[in-house]
Amino acid sequence: WRRSPGLQLSPSLRVEKNYFGDSPTFNPAVQQLFGRRNDFVPRNLGISPRIGFTWTRGASQEIAFFEGAALRPRTVIQGGTGLFINATSAGTISGPLTNTGLPSSAQQLLCTGDATPVPNWRAYATNPGSVPDRCADGSSGTIFSNSAPNVSLVSRDFVPQRSIRSDLSWARPILDGRFQTSVRGSHSINLNQQQTVDINFVPEVRFALASEGGRPVFVAPTSIAPATGAIASRDARVTQQFSRVSELRSDLRSQSMQASISLSPIQRTPARFGWSATYTYLAVQEQFTGFNSNTAGSPLLVETARNSNGPHQINYTLRYNFFDYVRVTWSGNLRSGSRYTPIVGGDVNGDGSANDRAFVFDPANAGDPALAAGMRQLIDNSSGAARSCLLRQLGNIAARNSCTAPWTNTGSINISLDRAKFHMPQRAQVDLSLSNPLGAADLAFNGSGNLRGWGQSPFPDQSLMYVRGFDPASNRYKYEVNQRFGATRPQLLTLRSPVSVTLNVRYDIGRTRERQSLVQQLDFGRAQAGSRIPEAQLRSSGSFSVTNPMSTILRSQDSLRLTAMQADSIASMNRRYTYRSDSIWTGAARYLAALPAKYDPDQANDRYMRARRAQIDLLIDAVKAIRELLTPAQIRKLPSFITVSLDPRYLESIRNGSGLYVGGNSSQFFGGAFAPAGFEILR
Repeated sequence: WRRSPGLQLSPSLRVEKNYFGDSPTFNPAVQQLFGRRNDFVPRNLGISPRIGFTWTRGASQEIAFFEGAALRPRTVIQGGTGLFINATSAGTISGPLTNTGLPSSAQQLLCTGDATPVPNWRAYATNPGSVPDRCADGSSGTIFSNSAPNVSLVSRDFVPQRSIRSDLSWARPILDGRFQTSVRGSHSINLNQQQTVDINFVPEVRFALASEGGRPVFVAPTSIAPATGAIASRDARVTQQFSRVSELRSDLRSQSMQASISLSPIQRTPARFGWSATYTYLAVQEQFTGFNSNTAGSPLLVETARNSNGPHQINYTLRYNFFDYVRVTWSGNLRSGSRYTPIVGGDVNGDGSANDRAFVFDPANAGDPALAAGMRQLIDNSSGAARSCLLRQLGNIAARNSCTAPWTNTGSINISLDRAKFHMPQRAQVDLSLSNPLGAADLAFNGSGNLRGWGQSPFPDQSLMYVRGFDPASNRYKYEVNQRFGATRPQLLTLRSPVSVTLNVRYDIGRTRERQSLVQQLDFGRAQAGSRIPEAQLRSSGSFSVTNPMSTILRSQDSLRLTAMQADSIASMNRRYTYRSDSIWTGAARYLAALPAKYDPDQANDRYMRARRAQIDLLIDAVKAIRELLTPAQIRKLPSFITVSLDPRYLESIRNGSGLYVGGNSSQFFGGAFAPAGFEILR
């Protein structure tokens, strides 16, 4: 709905319904024990109202391309708000379909401590029947063995994730049309975020770890193996008939805010160097529980904290044209370090999940000499953010996402070869891409044994310590401190961004747009019904198939404030160009109009293209002089269709057709800007 010429509103309504054609097999024991039906599948109806607006202000400083043409707005303000609903994927019921708790569903065998069988992998490979179905010594009665099946189900209150999102953007040229800038902000309230809760968990505290700030433990000390610290979680179960009974819920929420600013030069004349940059700030607060994240106490407790994404990000692009032979584009990304949580490598609270936050022991009060020595060694050898994270949390359970990784710097390079300079066919294009060039430089300068991590996005080791046993007399765990905590050295990383080189060679075997258009016109009155196009129309169409920038410049000489010398010089060149162009197309049009009913399309196209090339060669000579006559301020007022026609490199690229061959593209990169191919007058 257009409220005024500059204000447009766009309301919309989206309605969607999901349906699953299958459902899990019903297990009556689950309903009897937990009051839940495991065969429930969600069938939700989603209604999403949305509204957006576009508000344009002012008019561009550019002159009109032709008389009566609409000018681009000086400022564009856009925004909108609405309710957005995620689609319910098939993965929502994949767990419930396979984990029903019935004998026909997936089964498991868990053995802890001395009850663990000694594996014989060679025998398992040759004889699947030798895979154990019982714990050691054939017993399944010990608390350290568990063959109860898992169950997965969907809550009857489950609905797809949805968010109320609003965004607002502002864009306009600045500094007298030298730069294009845009500012954008968005806010999102994310509702019905998913989590999985083990409803077979009993949140009854059996004892507390006094040495760890009173951390609650939900199993008795006798359910913890002294030699390994492994936990048998049977004490924390509603029933021993099942192991984990995972219920998918959608009762959490989060909130995100994002702001970005982009800046790039407006290049209206040939330029060897171009660039663009965008800075983005992101802030996300989200709810979580111990079952879907990590915990310091009960996994049922709902907490709110910032997420793990770093708040700052800078994306940039650098382009350079080396002597019109090679165009190099570097795309880079700078990102502030992600956040991570110091955790324990093992389950210490007995909720069945190995995701407990670590207690940061103070070496001066650790109690265990080995633990104190390990913490002291880690703190002394650590540096930067990892060391600061530990020091400010000594004597406390670590907070979620309380540590920060270092900034990362990644990039890629694309190299494009000029077809004309390298004498390649017009239909060919060759590109060379190098992913992670910083990683290649790291390997070249520092060697594989002394990598510095350039071009990598490492995620630090967040395991602060590992459980190595349990002392039932003092109710204390025995820990080994991980000396690699917070490490980002590439020698310690198992996942690295690879360095790859891709050579892309494309060759278009299709016919050019000009040839197809010409044949369609010539076929009228020859190969198909209709009247033949007269010679005058063919001459006019050919002459105007290439944009003449001089006519637009002269028509707007007052707006451009041309001097008398500039106006006279351009008018003289325009008369000479128009006369010679008309003479070129007079002979070509006469030949094309006189073609018989049966003609050779290749010969006709060859005659047409000879005239086109001659006309563009005339224009190339003229625009070189025009660029020297006009001032930078005058060129900034010209529309993009005209400024690109003042680039001899662009004109050379369209001598054989304005519809570029490779990829069917009708634009080509020049000096940091995408140049349109020009108007197609032929129809």
